[in-house]
Amino acid sequence: MRAQDEKIKGFNLLELIIVVVIIGVISGVGYPKFNEWRIDRETRSDVYKIKSLFEGINAQVKRGQYAFVQVHIEEAIDTDKKRKLFVTSKGMQPAKLGNLIFDGTSTWWSNINGRCNTDTSIVGYWDDDPTEGSDKIEVRQIKLDNVATTWVNTHAAVCFGKNEKWFSAAGDLASDPSPPSEGGEPAMDSLLKTPKNQLFVCRRTAAMSKCDVNETANKGEGAPESTHKQLFKIEWSRFGNLALKKWDKKKAKWVNQ
Repeated sequence: MRAQDEKIKGFNLLELIIVVVIIGVISGVGYPKFNEWRIDRETRSDVYKIKSLFEGINAQVKRGQYAFVQVHIEEAIDTDKKRKLFVTSKGMQPAKLGNLIFDGTSTWWSNINGRCNTDTSIVGYWDDDPTEGSDKIEVRQIKLDNVATTWVNTHAAVCFGKNEKWFSAAGDLASDPSPPSEGGEPAMDSLLKTPKNQLFVCRRTAAMSKCDVNETANKGEGAPESTHKQLFKIEWSRFGNLALKKWDKKKAKWVNQ
């Protein structure tokens, strides 16, 4: 029995030190890759939440719940003093839209710039608006801590309708109007801002508070002007069709997700 006990040996101090060193080396090599994977996963999750909100409110248009809807995106400081991206969906019911269209004093039909209203002083413009206390499940607001877009301390919106002619935008999602021709007065149509069809979303860091993207580069597809490890783009059509893409820095192009 004593001979058997003598064969049972534990680790000596040197062996333990070697094992700890090996574990440390493996951890040191593997952690950066794991951390990058974790950050990419978190960023992708937030982007999918934004895409899901777009899809959800557009589905209500197709079902007839709303005739005109908005996705509002704002970059601001929250009540907890942390900078966040607020994404909110809002809806206008068919009855109200009909009243606006057929009201002889309303400029709703012709005023593209004001149609996708973001003026918070106009209470009740949207029938269902989470920021005004609506608890309808058809509309909602999400707050995202770790992602940003191409603007800081401002907001933008894009609006979709049952009729694709009502497609409109406001703020940073509305393109600048066409300049007037030299020596001539600008046509009315040239004063109206054209809705953009893409939203860039990237990882927010201490060094990068917004996505550094040239939106007109790459034949209008947009391209980063700084290195982004996680840069996504949500695209839409005037009909509400959506696509999600990620910037592949090795191929220097957008790749469908």
